[in-house]
Amino acid sequence: MYTVLYMQSKMTENSNIEVAGMSISTQLSSPPSGVRKNRSAVWDHFDVENATEKKAKCKYCGSLIQYGNRTSSMGDHLRRCKQNPNNDSNKRRKITTTPTIDERSVLNSPGASKFDKEEARRALVKIFIREELPFCFVESPKFRIFVHALQARFKVPSQTTLARDIGALYAEEKMKLQDFLSANCGRKKEAN
Repeated sequence: MYTVLYMQSKMTENSNIEVAGMSISTQLSSPPSGVRKNRSAVWDHFDVENATEKKAKCKYCGSLIQYGNRTSSMGDHLRRCKQNPNNDSNKRRKITTTPTIDERSVLNSPGASKFDKEEARRALVKIFIREELPFCFVESPKFRIFVHALQARFKVPSQTTLARDIGALYAEEKMKLQDFLSANCGRKKEAN
């Protein structure tokens, strides 16, 4: 099989091959001499404007780009072209500046609340307790960058402040448990 493929790649127009008693006849069509097919995907976004000067016109903005023997300048233009709908930087810019209909409904819904510093700190304390994270984790630069990316207005507490908040939450939960036990688990008098 490999031999046939190799030999087919070496064939010229209207050639015959005989391999292991089988005859294969092919007719290859090649472009006329002097005319070269544009193989790069960038050509989908450009039209040849002036073949002698090797200039191509952008289909989106109309800029003339000199391409010489390579298409790298055309590819660079496509990445920078503001009218190119396939440009990733344009997509990112659209996403960050204009919320979509779904985002607007989430932002304007009654369930969406404003940032509450105390609630965020309490959630941070609870996750450190539940996941048994070391206190030094709050001072990790990567953790601080992550928290800042989520909510820039939240100031990450120090290890000492976190330990104090955990102690305060413990005391609060202990009081709640004592109140519950005294209200619901006291001895009841038996009626004789």
